[in-house]
Amino acid sequence: MSRPAKARRRVAVVTGAAGGLGTEFVAALRSRGYEVTGADLSGADVVLDVTDADACRRLARELRPDVWINNAGVVGAGSAIEQSDAEIRRTVEVNLMGVIYGTRAAVEVMREHGSGTVLNVASLASFTPLPGEAVYAATKHAVRAFTLGVGYELRGTGVRLTTLCPDGIRTPMLGGILDDPAMALVFSSGRLLEPRPVAELGVRLIESPRFGPLASIPRYRGVLARVLGIAPRLFLFLAPLLELIGRRTQARLQASVRSSAHEPATAGAEPVSEHIIETGAKR
Repeated sequence: MSRPAKARRRVAVVTGAAGGLGTEFVAALRSRGYEVTGADLSGADVVLDVTDADACRRLARELRPDVWINNAGVVGAGSAIEQSDAEIRRTVEVNLMGVIYGTRAAVEVMREHGSGTVLNVASLASFTPLPGEAVYAATKHAVRAFTLGVGYELRGTGVRLTTLCPDGIRTPMLGGILDDPAMALVFSSGRLLEPRPVAELGVRLIESPRFGPLASIPRYRGVLARVLGIAPRLFLFLAPLLELIGRRTQARLQASVRSSAHEPATAGAEPVSEHIIETGAKR
């Protein structure tokens, strides 16, 4: 008697997988039995520049994924008027074009076997103004619009697109954003999310059809962001209060960084001084 064919393991690709949220996505998917390939410029399973459309296509055709998570991104913090052309171009290329190229590559393969899910990591900044990260927020607005639009185009194909919009996330790599008072609104929730629960929510989005095409975390901040996005006058009214909350949060985190710098390192502990805010993308 011939043995029954062994079931094929589900295959997943995660971009921006070298650290932060991307690392947690890889871990969460592997814990559920996926065969996961993490992709990044370095420090991951494969090297991938998400701004290279042909490279995205080659990877998708080679691996034929059931799940593709577009997580790679850059902060692009700073005044939109004073940032260099190169900085702005890089932010748009990685955060927006990288998502478009990755989505197109994955969908091309998924449509052939009539199933698959693409998860695009956006941000709560996709709903509301974000001074100090205007270009970043613009790319995340575009990611949300692109995902919803293409998801509608793919109705009936078996391929599903969904968007995850998290608040600020604590991830490795400390940058100047923590010390920049102009970035206070990014910290206005009064706390940072941890990468693991964000990744776990993303995987639930992928695996559960009951979830819609978009989810925000935490939910109450998602509601607030949507309201402020459609009521700019209300945002202007609340902005001073939100900035005050954000600056207090910055001060508390800065104190934590200074304190950790004077404490002996504990084996296996992740230093607080390597944490950075991240609104929806792994660096």
